[in-house]
Amino acid sequence: MSSIGQTVQVTLQMPKDMYEQVTQAALTEQQQIEDLLRTLIAEGLEAHTTVRELLEHVSEDYRARLAREGKLQQSSDDVLQELRDLRDQITRELYPR
Repeated sequence: MSSIGQTVQVTLQMPKDMYEQVTQAALTEQQQIEDLLRTLIAEGLEAHTTVRELLEHVSEDYRARLAREGKLQQSSDDVLQELRDLRDQITRELYPR
């Protein structure tokens, strides 16, 4: 992920309690604060990318399902009404009068 030899210096501001948390973690892990921050940023970017990719994949699967069911062009109001109807049906089945 990182490019050896290609770095930029960054200055940032953060809340004092967050800085204290970072310094404590650096002490515990016996790392320099700068190294720990670099690691945290890299891991955060990786996690963000992973979540974004997961959401994109789920969205693609859902669009494909809607296309198979012929509902891809369905309006959001129609989708919400269908969900309400489904909720009511489930309620009637689980909690009969």
